[in-house]
Amino acid sequence: MKVGQYVRNSLADLGLTEAEADVFFTLLQSNVPMPAELLKWQLNLSTSGTYKVISSLVDKEFILSTKINGAAKYIAISLDQVSKKMVTKSRKFLRTSEKLHELGKLSNVSAETDIVDGNVLTDYYLNIPSKINDFIWCVGSFEAVMNFFGPDIERAFINARIKKGKHADAVIFDDSLFSKELAGRDIGEKRETKLIPSGRYPLEFSYLFGNTCLDFYKDANSQVKVLKSDSPELARARLIQYQTLWNSTAK
Repeated sequence: MKVGQYVRNSLADLGLTEAEADVFFTLLQSNVPMPAELLKWQLNLSTSGTYKVISSLVDKEFILSTKINGAAKYIAISLDQVSKKMVTKSRKFLRTSEKLHELGKLSNVSAETDIVDGNVLTDYYLNIPSKINDFIWCVGSFEAVMNFFGPDIERAFINARIKKGKHADAVIFDDSLFSKELAGRDIGEKRETKLIPSGRYPLEFSYLFGNTCLDFYKDANSQVKVLKSDSPELARARLIQYQTLWNSTAK
């Protein structure tokens, strides 16, 4: 992979849009600060689009603004500083994912908890979309979904949810090919997906809809099970966790 493409991929991992990456990379290649008009001309952007991207990059601290002879000009931070941002983000999300997993395990102790496993598990899984009245959260490893149920069952699950017209938000803790393909189908499948690559996140996943929390995992004997909790208190706690994670995660 060429250095330029590697940098652009890294910027995407840090949450920059394609336009933001173009502006940053153009400034990075320049040895001197550049005015907005020159960026607009070089990248064929509209005036409003140029200033919108610049403002976003300044807010995200990827470019710095300076005034030279009374005119505003912009310069990119160094690649070393970009690297430090990536390290910080990686550590942040690793801590977040581990804490989320820890809280999830602790909060599963509930009088309203049942365990579903065995021959009924697949039918139970495919019946979930019929129970969604509004919206569903999907959090965890999508690799686990594929590992537990396989692509055909997952496709049937997604089609059932789409047919019912219910939207999903997914926070996925792996960067497998399956997960990237899932994110690429978001628009057609009524979903928004955010990927947080993390090799240490457990091979598990959870769903939240209404007051129902479902945690899918493998037991000590590698048998797939789902921990089902119908609890308004637990659902509210999970919702706060998921919303916080969602809001701290770049698309």
